Amino acid sequence: MRQKLSRLSKSDLVSVSEIAYRSLSIRTRKEMEDLLGEVSDLVPATGIVSGFASADPLNLPLLDPNCIVNGGFPQSWLSLYLERGFHCLDPVFRKHFGEYKTQVWSQTYRTVSRQDEKEFIALSRNFGLDEGVTMGHRSPSRASGSCFSFSGSELPRHERHIQLLECLLPHLHVAISKLFSPPFFAGTPLTAREKEALTWKKEGRTAWEISRSMKISERTVVFHLRNAMRKLGARNSAQAMAAALSLGLID
Repeated sequence: MRQKLSRLSKSDLVSVSEIAYRSLSIRTRKEMEDLLGEVSDLVPATGIVSGFASADPLNLPLLDPNCIVNGGFPQSWLSLYLERGFHCLDPVFRKHFGEYKTQVWSQTYRTVSRQDEKEFIALSRNFGLDEGVTMGHRSPSRASGSCFSFSGSELPRHERHIQLLECLLPHLHVAISKLFSPPFFAGTPLTAREKEALTWKKEGRTAWEISRSMKISERTVVFHLRNAMRKLGARNSAQAMAAALSLGLID
């Protein structure tokens, strides 16, 4: 996180901070739509659609239409997408809920071999959805997670755009979690030290900087962060920080 932030301009950092702060107060769908609008002003996204989905025993994503917030995608496309159950066919969506990694649509599309998936891609392009980026976080329960799809041909062409979105992602995840994710925490409660380490991580501190603030060794900081990641079902400390925020475990 620190390395990504260091590559952004001061203006970018201010915008990230403002959106991060706004994300903590999201309570309604309209507020979430407005937040996505601010993101669209920061990067050349022609549209953003966000939502929460869970997985069935076969690990197929289950998409609830009531858990979607549209920030500029063609509504006719979203209606068709939901009506025909395209989420079970969409190669980007299916891959997302297995990996939760940043995807550039065109890169995923190049791996497609099934005819029905190729037809889906061709149809989406008829609605102007040629290129974009999808990312999200897994929820602490590991049975669901967030998904944010940003359309726009310029997004993958400049490293700044991807960096900005990845810096904003934990905060966007917190915002949409408050709308759609039920309160859940089945793991062992975080210790005071684990909470303190995550709180400093939220400020963008490195492990060494956190060790100085907490007056412990850097190795011990890493130990606390890894324990928090394990308890929250997170892949990295940024995801753990976002999960702790969404659950109210840290301020």
